[in-house]
Amino acid sequence: MVFDSRRGMSPLIATVLLMAFAVALGGMIMNWSSDVGSGGAVDCSAVKIDATQFCSDAQAIRVRARNVGEATITSLTLKIVSEQTGEFSIGIQNSALRKGESVDSSIPFLVAPDAKVSITASVGKKGEEALCPSPHVTRQPLPKC
Repeated sequence: MVFDSRRGMSPLIATVLLMAFAVALGGMIMNWSSDVGSGGAVDCSAVKIDATQFCSDAQAIRVRARNVGEATITSLTLKIVSEQTGEFSIGIQNSALRKGESVDSSIPFLVAPDAKVSITASVGKKGEEALCPSPHVTRQPLPKC
């Protein structure tokens, strides 16, 4: 007989290998499903911004804001709406904020007296961030510095 000299794998080793394969496959599926399950939904309920300075001078809008919420903010956007000048959205540079961090920025912009100015946060993972649907801080009219 040709097969008499060959030996098979031990049942114990086969069981250990099957269990290791099942655990590895399960880990891969769980990791993949956590990325797919988010579906791009943005959770803005944990975003809270404390604007200690939010005013305008003759040539710029001054913003000093601090992230006091639980969410990590990927960026802040300034939205200016006025009947005279229309609607503008301006991204605030270097405004990615973890909990407790703050940003101090001066944005060159001449604000009309009737303008409604608001700060809105973007949250999410890098490359998949989304702007929250409602503003977090609003001023109308924007006070003078």
